[in-house]
Amino acid sequence: MKLIALSLLLVLVSFRSEKEEIVSGLQKQAVSQEKNIAVYFSGSDWCSVCKKFKSETLNVPEIDSLLKNSFIYYTADFPQRTKLDKSIVQANELLAEKLNPGGNFPLLVITDASLNVKAVIRYGNPSPKVIEELQKLENQ
Repeated sequence: MKLIALSLLLVLVSFRSEKEEIVSGLQKQAVSQEKNIAVYFSGSDWCSVCKKFKSETLNVPEIDSLLKNSFIYYTADFPQRTKLDKSIVQANELLAEKLNPGGNFPLLVITDASLNVKAVIRYGNPSPKVIEELQKLENQ
């Protein structure tokens, strides 16, 4: 009986750590590279506004470059038709619980390495304003 309980505990611990491994990996990268984290919350296969935000804002060359080079950039995707690995789904849910409790889509959240929110960027902000905000946060 003790062996079964111990086995179950080990399974639960390893299961829990997979989702947290992704999040802690982002945090470790942020610390080691001295960068903030940018998490983009998206519903890639159902959210039409997410698609607009990505094409009109995130894919603007200067914004795309800032996100990829000056931040630890992660897309927390919540598709309805596309199946994601279970650990990715759980990591995305963990990030959403902490950074996007209202479940807003699309949303770009900038945090420090401890996941303290520094800025929230929503659809509708003009590209120059987004660039200015990201530039302000890239070296903090």
